[in-house]
Amino acid sequence: MSRFFHAKGDSDSETESSEDEVEDQKVSKSAKFRDDLDFMAGPEDDEKRVVRAQKDKKFDELKSIIKQNRDAKSNKDLNKLLTGFDSLTKVFEKSKTIFQRQNVSTPRFYIRSLVEIEDYVNKLWEDKDAKAALSKNNAKALPALRQKLKKYVKDQNLTDLVADYRSKPDEDGYETPEDEDDDDFEEIAEAKTEKSPGKAVAVESDSESDAESDDSWSSEPDTNSSDDEDSVTKMEQLRRYFLKKEFREESKDDKKDKRKRVIKVKEIVEEDDDDANWTPVSREKSVVHFDPKEEVTHDVMIKKLNEVMSARGKRTTDRNQHVANLQKLLEVSEEKGLGLGISVKISFCIISALFELNAKISDFMEYETFMNTLQTVNKLLDVLIETDRVKLSVTYAEEDENLKDDTQEYRIQGSILIAVQRLDGELAKILQNADCHSNDYIEKLKAEKDMCQLIEKAEGYVELRNHLGIFDKHEVCKVYMMRIEHTYYKYQEQMAEAGKTMDYLCKKIYTLDDEKRLRQRAMLCHVYWLAVHDQWHRARDLLLMSHMQAIVDHSDVDTQILYNRTICQLGLCAFRHGFIREAHQGLSEIQNTQRAKELLAQAVGTRQHEKTAEQEKIDRSRQVPYHMHINVELMECVYLICSMLLEIPHMASCEFEMRRRMLSRSFHYQLKQSEKASLTGPPENTREHVVAASKAMLNGDWKKCKDYIVNEKMNQKVWNLFHNAEPVKEMVVRRIQEESLRTYLLTYSTVYSTVSLKKLSSLFELTKKDVHSIISKMIIQEELSATLDEPTDCLIMHRVEPSRLQMLALNLSDKLQTLAENNEQILEPRTGRGGYQGPGSWFPGRNERQGDKQKGSGGFQGDRRPGTGGQDGKRGNWGGAQSGGGGSQQRRHPQKQRAF
Repeated sequence: MSRFFHAKGDSDSETESSEDEVEDQKVSKSAKFRDDLDFMAGPEDDEKRVVRAQKDKKFDELKSIIKQNRDAKSNKDLNKLLTGFDSLTKVFEKSKTIFQRQNVSTPRFYIRSLVEIEDYVNKLWEDKDAKAALSKNNAKALPALRQKLKKYVKDQNLTDLVADYRSKPDEDGYETPEDEDDDDFEEIAEAKTEKSPGKAVAVESDSESDAESDDSWSSEPDTNSSDDEDSVTKMEQLRRYFLKKEFREESKDDKKDKRKRVIKVKEIVEEDDDDANWTPVSREKSVVHFDPKEEVTHDVMIKKLNEVMSARGKRTTDRNQHVANLQKLLEVSEEKGLGLGISVKISFCIISALFELNAKISDFMEYETFMNTLQTVNKLLDVLIETDRVKLSVTYAEEDENLKDDTQEYRIQGSILIAVQRLDGELAKILQNADCHSNDYIEKLKAEKDMCQLIEKAEGYVELRNHLGIFDKHEVCKVYMMRIEHTYYKYQEQMAEAGKTMDYLCKKIYTLDDEKRLRQRAMLCHVYWLAVHDQWHRARDLLLMSHMQAIVDHSDVDTQILYNRTICQLGLCAFRHGFIREAHQGLSEIQNTQRAKELLAQAVGTRQHEKTAEQEKIDRSRQVPYHMHINVELMECVYLICSMLLEIPHMASCEFEMRRRMLSRSFHYQLKQSEKASLTGPPENTREHVVAASKAMLNGDWKKCKDYIVNEKMNQKVWNLFHNAEPVKEMVVRRIQEESLRTYLLTYSTVYSTVSLKKLSSLFELTKKDVHSIISKMIIQEELSATLDEPTDCLIMHRVEPSRLQMLALNLSDKLQTLAENNEQILEPRTGRGGYQGPGSWFPGRNERQGDKQKGSGGFQGDRRPGTGGQDGKRGNWGGAQSGGGGSQQRRHPQKQRAF
């Protein structure tokens, strides 16, 4: 009998014996166990083999790599993303033949993957903060990945496909035909049932009826066909049970799929629904301003203002909506005529809210927001200037405010000067973050004119209301300082009027400022302005009297940057006036560091590993806007020209010295680099022009030197940048003639016995008087050993140069002196005493037998240690007692002589 009949018989009959029941249970259990084994194992003949096309296999391989690339993007592992991109391109190259054989074009999901990688790389490349925070491997992989991706798209002719995809991108959740499976339609059906409850109930009822029919079918008699069908349904249930897509626990990928599924369902529902007129509702809770039936009084307005301001700074508050609410309150207060007190208070709250639109104070304000804030501050300042019944001061407390009593003066807490100062800082940040080589920077720079007018208006307001005592002294100094900082770097033709204004502003700060910082900055700005307007002597005297060079190291970083800018501008001013040595001295402090742009705050240092992200952000905030930059190439060219005019005659005068003292290391480095070059072509940049001119001057060819310094190319890069270019060029040519003459005389003094002054005058195109003056100075300063013979009008040379033997003797004496110094350094730690003390120093007992005469006095006692030897710390005293403590101790405690 079949096991089904046993089961039914056990349930229906109650009259059989207990033994039969036990036997039936055993039989049923064994049958169930056997069937379960058959169900788990399953005959292999019932399993269906799935034959997949090569195209599908390649699609799956590409999709798996794309998934790995997405994981690498989410983990910000650019090194792994680079490797995955290489693997993706290799697999696609191998799959091309299969795609061509089956007439399959480039899959859309492959183009989508390339576009996603490109967008991710470009976004990361433009984000400087995120790029700086990358690790060393990721920072190295980012440019390589960016370059490879561009090259691959261009070489494989995928530009059109990428452009088509960007014009019509896939929406989130959209799947291309290559991605779609049968399971997707099941998911959409499931989502539809979730959307419509009635349909879900119907589906559940159908499934329950199917289950009941299966149960009823299972109670039918046992046949071969029923067993086969039962095994097939059980295998199908087992397959569905272990199918990950339907029954696995929710993970992040499931949530993403769910989002895609919901998007699909929404699209379907929107297509099916006829009533698609929906009203969008924003999350932001709009403030209900006033009840139309309620009368708007001062108290109601103040209460509503406090209600709006209570939401300030909260995370859930929409900042733009907060500004709109305040503007609505201002409109209502002006409409109802509530007085200036309420109006000024709300206006100041609007200004504060506009400044707080940026979540971080380090972020720069949008240009449109800046202009809106500028107009608001300007209107408020006009109101404060027109009437004296409104006092806006930080000295007032909230309890002391008077907003509604018009019989008294309106008192409001706040400071319009601080708002102007904050607005000036926002303009600087906007210009720092703008592209300095674009028209956008020029458009934003136009706002500086409005800013300067606002600062002048604020200055007038301070002078108009200063007698009321509502301003802080520091705020007043800040207003004057802002105007100085917008004026000091600009060259003005009307120098007399501008000079009076600058003197007035600086004297105001000298008088009012109790701190040293603003006074120092005002003085440096004053020196900078004088240097720009070619008042060299006043600028130099003011800088020397301030003693800034001694105290600048203890100042803040911004003041040090201003000092560096002032020194460079002072050096350029000295060069324009022909003070070559002073110009060289001023510019050498910046040029010899090889970090001129960094010291002038015109670029961020390239040594990123020494700075953290926070330090780099601070350095970027200190950068000077582009329109205030000093031309570094011009400054370097001026410095090299000054070095040439000083160093070339010095090199000619020290030709026979072994150790020549260098005035400019960077200039000598450029000369050495030029000498090392195997092939020297025509000069291209300003540096090569100066090096070529230096070689010509060293040979005494002043015309060639002049042609290298003054030509069309140098005019465009250097000389036309001076506001008085022609006088500067004439001065440089004159100095080249004079220094070439000095170099010529120093170089060929050993060749000539007499030189005619007339010949020198014609050779260097100088007047006879100028030649006589130059030669006289050289003779007085002992640079040239010669005499002037007035009857013959000649220069008579004196041969005092050393001969070859004398040169060798001088070299030998220098080397022997070096050897003696090295021996003293070697002997000093061994003997414990200074210098060489004779042969007895090698034998400790020998000095004791020689008595006190040798120990206490007499002989040369050398010592290199300062304070224990001779007067200069390097040599001992001849014939006198040693000044160190060792000799006096030996005299106080003489040792007994030993007799042999």
